[in-house]
Amino acid sequence: MSIARQIFFLMLLTVLVCFTAFEAVSFFGLYGAQSYALESGEKMGTSTADFAEKAADEQARKRFLLLAEEKARHIDAEMERLKEDTNLLAKEMTNILTHREFYLPRRLPVGGEVPITSGEPYIFFLSSLRESGRISEIFPEIEIASNAADILSLWVEGYDNGHQMTCFYASENGYIISVDLMPKGTEYVEFYEEWFSPDFDPRERVWYKEIKATGKSVFTKIFVGVEGYPAISCVAPYYDENGFAGMAGISNNIVSLYRQIEKSGLGQDKRTNFILNRDGEVILSSENEGIFAASDKNFDLRNSTEKKLAEEATHMTQELSDVVLVSVDGKEYYLAYAPIPSVGWSFGTLIDKETVVQPAREVREHLLSQTENFSASLQEFFRGILLRTAVLLLVIVAALFFVSRKVSSRFVQPILALSNGVKEIAGGNLDKKLYIHTGDEIGHLANCFNVMTDDLKKYMENLSRVTAERERVEAELSIAAGIQSGMLPKEFPNNGAFDIYATMQPARNVGGDFYDFYSLDENHLAVTIADVSGKGVGAAIFMSRSMTILKNFAAMIQNHDDVAEVLARANNQLCQGNEEDMFVTVFMGVLDTRTGEFVYSNGGHNPPILRHGETGIAEYLPLADSCVLGMIEDIPFLNRRLTLKPGDMIFLYTDGVTEAMNKEQELFGEKNLREVLSNAPQQVTAEEILTVVTAAVKTHADGAEQSDDITMLGLKYCNWR
Repeated sequence: MSIARQIFFLMLLTVLVCFTAFEAVSFFGLYGAQSYALESGEKMGTSTADFAEKAADEQARKRFLLLAEEKARHIDAEMERLKEDTNLLAKEMTNILTHREFYLPRRLPVGGEVPITSGEPYIFFLSSLRESGRISEIFPEIEIASNAADILSLWVEGYDNGHQMTCFYASENGYIISVDLMPKGTEYVEFYEEWFSPDFDPRERVWYKEIKATGKSVFTKIFVGVEGYPAISCVAPYYDENGFAGMAGISNNIVSLYRQIEKSGLGQDKRTNFILNRDGEVILSSENEGIFAASDKNFDLRNSTEKKLAEEATHMTQELSDVVLVSVDGKEYYLAYAPIPSVGWSFGTLIDKETVVQPAREVREHLLSQTENFSASLQEFFRGILLRTAVLLLVIVAALFFVSRKVSSRFVQPILALSNGVKEIAGGNLDKKLYIHTGDEIGHLANCFNVMTDDLKKYMENLSRVTAERERVEAELSIAAGIQSGMLPKEFPNNGAFDIYATMQPARNVGGDFYDFYSLDENHLAVTIADVSGKGVGAAIFMSRSMTILKNFAAMIQNHDDVAEVLARANNQLCQGNEEDMFVTVFMGVLDTRTGEFVYSNGGHNPPILRHGETGIAEYLPLADSCVLGMIEDIPFLNRRLTLKPGDMIFLYTDGVTEAMNKEQELFGEKNLREVLSNAPQQVTAEEILTVVTAAVKTHADGAEQSDDITMLGLKYCNWR
């Protein structure tokens, strides 16, 4: 073989070896880059999809809870308006009957005897009054009370045209003064036969007896009257110079509430909106069938076979708010709920979870589809590179290595740059930007990562800002708690005449309970314990105001024995400017350290306990009926007296003691409290008796969360002269 041929074959062999080696290196390099790109793309797609689904879930929860709370607030405002209107009607009638000399007799048409138009005031005699023959006897009172018809007419004019309702006064003497607002198209009031029956007597209703006994306004349960429409009534007592004289009431068609819950306010997707009462029953609903439909079967959702749903129904009856996932008939739903405090109801809205997470899943599928398309495109292009490399080898062998390396570099470098950039971003550098302008899926994926890092950076900044704001609020609450704690006496004197000790454990950072004691002079010691309605900062502010007012009036009263006068003046002062309708229960007493005489008065507070020093027996002090402070002006309070023997102890407390609950929702109770005090050692100090009670309450709670402020005060009379 010639040298030229050998050189040719040697060159040919060299080229073939180089080509084969280059093809092998290019093949494995491109294959490795392809595998790495596919794996990285799949991981990034899955991670992004998971993040989108989680973000969608969090945003949905916040949105549903806000909308549920807004609905609940709107309904609650309607019920509060109804309650406020009823109380004003009752106050007006009380003013008329207690100042009769300012009013002229007035006669109204008698319902059932003459036609009555919609919005026209009339009087109606109950069957019992008609049969008794006493109409002429009480007619002078009726003529004076009829002056309240003007306020009834004025009140119904404040409601929308077509709003079906009744404003009325039901007298203890058996007559009713009423104004009926009829629906559109109805000119006259219809008087039903049932109204003339002996069974139609508001004085026999449970709610009538309740307000007569308690002196407080109440809401009735939803009922369907003879008029044929579902309604709810708010009733309040009114008085004459002799005491309880009847009730004022507003009976309102609840069709407006139906309209409110039928409007989802959550977009075009189907939602289930409903209202739950204190007994766990659905009383209003946007559904016509199923467990969330309102019916007369009185099904208690707390007894549902779905454990999570029953648990959340229990929370709804406890006036809590939350948004959770529940299972109904094998499907998962978001349940958002918020309380309606004025009537003790709860508003809830239900939406299928699939409807919420579907957009996130579509994003996930789109990302995975893009990854698969990128894989197919890369594989096809990889095969084309191999074929073009073979053709170029035959055309220009000398440029084979250079061209192969150039082409390989063109596709591998963007992927490696993308991979390196992703690793740097994953390490926490959210300012990293990927500048890859390939014009294909790799460049698009790089742009997507740039957008994602910007969104993540904004999210982290917002999270930091929210965290800082939360820390500021917690710091302010801590300062408020310190200020409140500083207002309470911390030094407990033991001068031989008496031994006193008190504690207060708020359920939150700040509370509404307080205790106080101070000397009125060298022989009289005043003690006070009180419980403000509500909790938190608002209750703490009202607590501070109440504590100051009580102490000021106690110092102003010259007769230290007239504790009732202190409560009466303080009540009138607290009623002034009380736009939030807050109130406080108060027990106040004055001890004469020389004689042991203890004069006390009560303003709606828990009855204190007297523990006898000789026997150790504990018994509740007798209390007269009384009202809380801050709600109604010019109400009377009564003084009571008892004489303490040396060793006797008065134990004062708030309802946080007796209403402390364990995990089984069982109350500590007044019976347990009295037994604990009776079983304590006979010779015990005020501090020791509070320690015994605190330990008993803690043992009963057994780790359950404290739901109310716990305040106690012990006063032991020690003058052994």
